[in-house]
This record gives sequence, C-alpha cells and structure tokens, in this order.
Amino acid sequence: MFLWLKCFCTLIIVTIAKNSSAKIPHCKYDETINISHFKRLNDAYIYEHFEIPANLTGEFDYKELMDGSKVPTEFPNLRGCICKVRPCIRICCARKNILSNGECSDGVKNEIKLTMLDLTMQDILLTDPTLAELNMIPQYNSTELLILREQFQPCDEIVSLKRDEYTILKDGSILLHTSAEILSNDQYCLYPEIYSDFPETIRIINRRCYRNVMPGIAQLSVISVVGFILTLAVYLSVEKLRNLLGKCLICSLFSMFMEYFIWTMDYFRLLQSICSAAGYMKYFFSMSSYLWFSVVSFHLWELFTSLNRHEPQYRFLIYNTFVWCTAAIPTVVIFSMNQMWENDPGKSEWLPLVGYFGCSVKDWNSSSWFYSHIPIVILNSFNVIMFVLTAIYIWKVKKGVKSFAQHDERNTTCLEFNVQTYIQFVRLFLIMGASWLLDQLTRLAEDSHLLLDTIVLNLTVYLNAAFGILIFVLLILKGSTFKMIMER
Repeated sequence: MFLWLKCFCTLIIVTIAKNSSAKIPHCKYDETINISHFKRLNDAYIYEHFEIPANLTGEFDYKELMDGSKVPTEFPNLRGCICKVRPCIRICCARKNILSNGECSDGVKNEIKLTMLDLTMQDILLTDPTLAELNMIPQYNSTELLILREQFQPCDEIVSLKRDEYTILKDGSILLHTSAEILSNDQYCLYPEIYSDFPETIRIINRRCYRNVMPGIAQLSVISVVGFILTLAVYLSVEKLRNLLGKCLICSLFSMFMEYFIWTMDYFRLLQSICSAAGYMKYFFSMSSYLWFSVVSFHLWELFTSLNRHEPQYRFLIYNTFVWCTAAIPTVVIFSMNQMWENDPGKSEWLPLVGYFGCSVKDWNSSSWFYSHIPIVILNSFNVIMFVLTAIYIWKVKKGVKSFAQHDERNTTCLEFNVQTYIQFVRLFLIMGASWLLDQLTRLAEDSHLLLDTIVLNLTVYLNAAFGILIFVLLILKGSTFKMIMER
C-alpha cells in the first residue's frame, strides 16, 4: 500500500513539475524563441551572441498564435525568454496580413535600429528623473532590437511622435515626454509602415483598451446563423409568405445572415486569405440590412394605414434598386479611401481601415460617425418613427372597434387589448429593426465607457447575438406560419 502511495505522490510531483516548467515566470509566449537546436554552455543557451540562462527557459507543447489562440505541437519544444537578455519591440500587424500559421506577411524586417536610453521602466518609476536629467544619461546608439509581431486591437490610437517627444528605454518601454507617461513594451506597438524619416518621427499604436468577446457570444452567433437559414428556408418554400412584404423580409434577413456569417467566420479565423474582401462585404450587407429594415418599416406603415390593398407591380424592383444601390455607394467610398490613403498614417484617423483590426470596418472614434454611426442612427430613427406611427394607428383602430362593440357583449372579450396584441407589437418592433437601436446604444456606451460590465449592457449584447434565434421564434414558431407550412 505504501508503495502505491509513493508512486501516486511521485506522479503528482512529476505532473506539477512538468506543468510549472511549461511557463516562464514574467515572460509572455511571444517574448520567447525556440532554442531546441541551440547548444547549452555553462547552464545557458547561446543565441547569436546572447546567453539565455536555463531559468529563463521552459518546454511548451503548444504554439501560441498572434491572436492568442493555442495550437498543439507534435513534439514539445524548448523555448527561451529572449526579451530578458535582448531588447525587444513590438510592431503591429494588420489582421489581413496574418497567415494561418500565425506569422505576419507584410514584409517588415525582423530587426530595426533605435537609440535607447540606458534605463528601464522600473528605474524611471523609482527615481522619477526630470527631462534634463534624462538627457544626461548614456544611450545605446543604434541598438538592434528583436521584432515581436502583434495584431491590432479595437480602440487602438495611432500617435505620431517627433524625436524630442519620446525616449525608448532599454527594456523596450517608451517614455512620452508631453504626457510624462511610460508605456511598457506590451502597451504599445509601432505602426507597421517604417518611413524614411524613421526614427526622427515614429508612429506608435497606443493601446487604449482591450475588447474581449463575452462568453457564449460566438456560440449564440452560430445558432443565430442557423436561425436565419431556417427562417429563409421557410419563407422561400411557402408561397403565401412570398408576397411583397415577405420578399422584403427575405432580403433583409439574407443581409443580416451574411453579416452574422462573416462575423462568425472571422471569429473562428476562417477568412485568412479574403479578410479585406470579407470586410467590405460585411459593411455592404450591414448597410443593406438597415436599409431593408427601413423599407419594411415604411411598407408596414403604408400597409396598415392605407385603404388601398393593391400592390404596385414594380414596387419590389424599386425597393431592390434603392437598397442595393444606396448600400453600394458608401462601400465604394470607403474602398476608394483605403486604396488612396491606406499607407499614410497621417490620415489613418479618418480611414475605415478595413482588414486592420478585423475583417470589418473600424467602428470607433470620431471618424466612424461619418461612414457608420450617422447613417445607421438616421435609419434607426426612421424605423422607430415608422413603428410609433404604425403602433399608434393600430391602437386607435382597436380602440375605435372596441368602443363600437361595447353594445354587443358577445364581441367584447375577443376585442379586448390582450396578450396577443402585445405579441403583435413585439413582433412588429423586431421586424422593423428598432432593436438595432439597442446595438447602437451599446456601441456608444462602450466608446464612452458608460454602463460597462453592467447587466443592462451585457443583456443587450447577448440579445443582439441571438437576433437570428428571436427572428426564427417570432416569425416561424407561430400558429399561422405552421398552418401555411402544412397547407403547402
């Protein structure tokens, strides 16, 4: 029995030792290099002319890609924390240039030269020297830095700095003279375009925030995609649902399906080679979905308030021409802007930068109001106005009919304002796209850092992710639709 106990304890100790050796203290994976084939000399590994101590090494059975995901390797490999013995600096990589193996294909060199101050971030924090004192400290001239690649993040801010506005420290940190702010080497990265005036002028990406996808959002989006497919299948297969309103709903649901589908494919990293094209498609279908919702809103208002039930012959063709052409105009505009000024960091604040922060359009800071927020707010406001006018009309009609039927008690119960009326209002509200106003409020709350991590904001995010499920439940899972399906 004692022998079994010893074996069990030994197994636990070996397992703990193995797991602990797989991580190097105070060193991120991207700050390590594979040293499996380098020679070990005097308890250190020699990489070029640098010595990596054995306590800065560890065995890893996975490879961490640029987006943070981990891919298991066939054999464990020994990695050393090179950034503890050699200066490292990060250069951002656009999402469209990230290959499936996690490498960046933008052609930036593996090494650059910068003048660095012989101090670390910790030294600055402890001594708090003045700018005059910093100028007296020795510098490393033309130090060769090892390049680490890192993808752009939402909320990144591109900052242009002159030579007298920054100081690079020997641990890769940067001191901003104007704001007296110190950014560690994982709080910023260099812009991937290195110009002729470098390093007299450098452009850094300041990490303002990190947006993480909330748990379950990706899974909800996948189910929403399935919900859109099932809803479209029912509407396409049932002839009675393919009236003018049904055709408009089919087009709006198809646009939303494409938007959700592209986002889901991007989340699972399945758009590596067509990231930019997918980003423009996502923007086009996003604008189309809002426009189709406006068309549906207008058509429902006209349908409820007009006494003429005749549908014009070419109305659907007019709707199609209006929506697709209108959505194409801003798509062509942002495509042209990116093609002309993509490589000019001075204009980056005004560019949509499709394919940089994801396979989508940059949707924050002031410039995004012109090509994203303002058009969407206008369309959503129109949708809400149409919904309110339609709801008021329905309420007045029901009130009038109820007042007229008060003399006939047999009809009173069926004309009362009951649960079915509420369901009709909710269904109308969702179909007309007013729920997308919640999505816009969510974006505004995130950008202004209001209501962050609150139940209200989180619930709104989950509702938007599950929109395809709600559409399927409200449009398909009802008695009238089931009856049409059975009669086809």
